[in-house]
Amino acid sequence: MPPIAHRGAVDLWAVTSDPEPWRAALRSYARRVEGLNRGEALTRLNEKIQTTLPRAIESRRARDDEGERGGYITKEEYVDVVSWKLGRGKTRPGLLNYAKALSEESVREASARAFAQASEMSGGGSQKKLGDAMAPLIALRGCGPATASAVMALADERFPFFSDEALVVVIGNGDRDSERYSLPRYKQFMAALQRRSDELGAPELTPSMLERALWSEAALTIPKKATLKK
Repeated sequence: MPPIAHRGAVDLWAVTSDPEPWRAALRSYARRVEGLNRGEALTRLNEKIQTTLPRAIESRRARDDEGERGGYITKEEYVDVVSWKLGRGKTRPGLLNYAKALSEESVREASARAFAQASEMSGGGSQKKLGDAMAPLIALRGCGPATASAVMALADERFPFFSDEALVVVIGNGDRDSERYSLPRYKQFMAALQRRSDELGAPELTPSMLERALWSEAALTIPKKATLKK
């Protein structure tokens, strides 16, 4: 079934010049994740995605000058990202099995390459190609653009998570189910959020933060599910 447009997210997306409604949605984000009643596991994962993993990646980047590998994530962290993605959105158990089957080295190598490529791209000329930095992650078995975007958002706020709740209001569902979560569609999605960020004129409202705000507003009408078991 195609994603549905939640009224709160639709209304927020219509706000193009006032950053305060977006900030208010962000302030409510963590509380609304808890409000889904999907268990303490999701709450802990959400904190990890928002705070712990971005700091860990930055710390690893800081050690790069000492001859160590730069920013990357471990296999365990990748599994956590996939678990968070499934907990906050649609349940697809097969994706978690794929994640657990990956090797430690493949996850570290793919994430390091993707983060490095994105870091090298800045300015208007390279913005159109920014989404291509996800290619090393997408090459991992079971990792499509949506999962790759969740990983990239940990290290670079120009990459919004490709969530159903934001996708449907930002660029729509598209004409074909098979192309809904494609890389070209993700590039349209991130470009649209970057334009909205520019329109709002608030530096902290990055594409990643705008997606989070849209999800926060959508969460008001997302059906609650049974509590997830750890």
